[in-house]
This record gives sequence, C-alpha cells and structure tokens, in this order.
Amino acid sequence: MVTNNASKIYIFITFYKFYATAFAESLKLKNAKNNVSNKVHYDLNINNKLHDTTKVSMDKKSIITLKENMAHTKENTLNTKELIASTQDSSAFFAGIDSGSTSTNAVILDFQGNIMSYSVVKTGPKSIEGAEKALKKALYKCNLNREDLKYIVSTGYGRENIPFSSEAVTEITCHAKGVHYLKKDVRTVIDIGGQDSKVIKLDENGNVKDFAMNDKCAAGTGRFLENMCKVLDIPIEDIGHHYVKWNKDLTITSMCTVFAESEVVSLIAENQETANIVHGLCKSVSTRVLALVNRVQKSGEIMMTGGVAKNIGVVKSLEELTNQSIFVPEEPQIIGALGAALFAKEKFS
Repeated sequence: MVTNNASKIYIFITFYKFYATAFAESLKLKNAKNNVSNKVHYDLNINNKLHDTTKVSMDKKSIITLKENMAHTKENTLNTKELIASTQDSSAFFAGIDSGSTSTNAVILDFQGNIMSYSVVKTGPKSIEGAEKALKKALYKCNLNREDLKYIVSTGYGRENIPFSSEAVTEITCHAKGVHYLKKDVRTVIDIGGQDSKVIKLDENGNVKDFAMNDKCAAGTGRFLENMCKVLDIPIEDIGHHYVKWNKDLTITSMCTVFAESEVVSLIAENQETANIVHGLCKSVSTRVLALVNRVQKSGEIMMTGGVAKNIGVVKSLEELTNQSIFVPEEPQIIGALGAALFAKEKFS
C-alpha cells in the first residue's frame, strides 16, 4: 500500500465487506521532498463520515490532514461523495407500507432513493392480508423478492399489526416525509382518506409544525362520498364528471352523515339535477376540511393527498374556499407509504 512516487498517492478506502481503490493523480503535499515515501489511509465508517484521525505519514517531518491536502490541491482531489455513491451496495432496497382503512399502499425504493415501484390495493377484512398483497404486488412490478429488502417501515391504521415490518411510524410523520420528498416548497398538506381527514403544517425542512385531524366522524372523508354515491346511484369515479356540470348552488347543511343522506334523498325527490347535488356534496366535504386548514393556519403551497385527492370536485371546491391552487401528485394515495420507505432507507443507512 505504499508507492515510491511522491507525486502520486493511492487512497485505500475500507468498508465492511470490500475495498474500493481510487487513484488521485499529481497531488502535491506541503513540505514534501522528492523520493519520499508517502502513505495515506483514508478510513470511512458505514455512515460515510470521515474519521478525524485520518493522516498522511511521511518522513517524521510532516503530518498533515487529508482535508488540508484536498483544500491545497482542489483541482486534483478525489470527489469523496461520488466515490462513496459508486461503491455503495446497489442491491439494497427498502419498502414502506401504508395500511389504511380502505386501501393499503406499498412503495419500494432503491439505495439512491429512487421509486422502483408502488402498489395500491384494497385493505380487506384484515390489515395483514392487505399488507401482504400490497407488498407482493409492488415487488412483482420491479422483479424483486422480499429477501431483497433491507428494511421495511409500516404506517397507517394497521401499522402495528404487520409482523414482517421492521418498524412502525405514525402516518402524520410519514406523510410529511413523503410530501417534502416530492415537493419541498409545500407547507400545508391536506390528506383525505377513507376514514379520516387531516391537515399537516410543515416547516422548510419538512418537519411537522402542527396538525389537525378528524377521525371521529365520517363527514368530510372518502367514506361519506362513497355512501352518497350509492344513494345517487353513480360510481364514485364519476363525481368529477358530474361536478363540472353544476349550474345551481345547493347546500348540504347536516353535519352528520346519516342526516346528510336524508337531505340527499329529499333533493332527489325534488328532482334536483345530479350534478348540482354532487356539487353540494363536494362543497360539504370541503367546508369541513377547511375548518382543519384554518386550525393549523395554512401557509405556503398546498398539496392534497389520499384517495379523495383523485376527486376533481373536492379539489376544485377546496381551491375555491382556500383561494389558491392545490398541487395533486400523480398518485396521491402512496405518499404515506413513500414517507415510510424513506424512513426505512434512512434507518439502514
């Protein structure tokens, strides 16, 4: 590991299971003399942090740190971060599972944090079955096996009931993580799922500053809209199609889902147009969510997540009430699972 050429240094980097050798050319050392043997031992721990004791040993007259050498010869120094990235275990994969009341979602990341695949399945009667199905589907889509996963983090209502999960993290924390990963300038998150609705306020680093949640009543959730669609005899996927056709402002006044259903039945009996009733329902959900938004004192850009984010009627209604545009990711249901997968990657690293 020693070279007699003073103008060249071989840097040996020690990892747990292998050695990666990098070559730094024409590195000029302070006070170095011709024909002096130089030796550099560049030791990195698993967290890729440089040990303070890294030294260059020479003819007992010069002991300088590697950082000083790098600063002195900037053009010829080794890019440490690129070297570390190139020698990391590219076979490491991580999974996040969001076990919700209606759907269970899974996301798989590679060692660089890229999304390899994701899945959205119905939870079904048992959370563990939904988790198994979601993970199996996500693994199949990226041609991996469960043995390829280094760490799994679960979140959502059923997070504690997934035995193959390495760790459980709350959905508030995971949603914040996932949102910040996708869009760092978002400061307010509106998440409407099948059983609850919540609003999360983030700081500039994606940390949770405040949140408000409604998990006691179905009003203002996806379940509310599902029940109303059954009464109207329309698929829930068609709500947005009907919403854009409204021409009369109807208001659903009841705060309770049961009483709201009675109001819808009465409006049907009055031969009110379906589009106008749908508009009233979307406005009813948005009004309830707006109360949560006001509680956390929204700021900055808004992102909407959860299954209801796919409902253009509710999104448009919320945009009108908040008086600003709302960003909806390509697949709004996987944000919690994405955050969980990111935590899994961090834990392993």
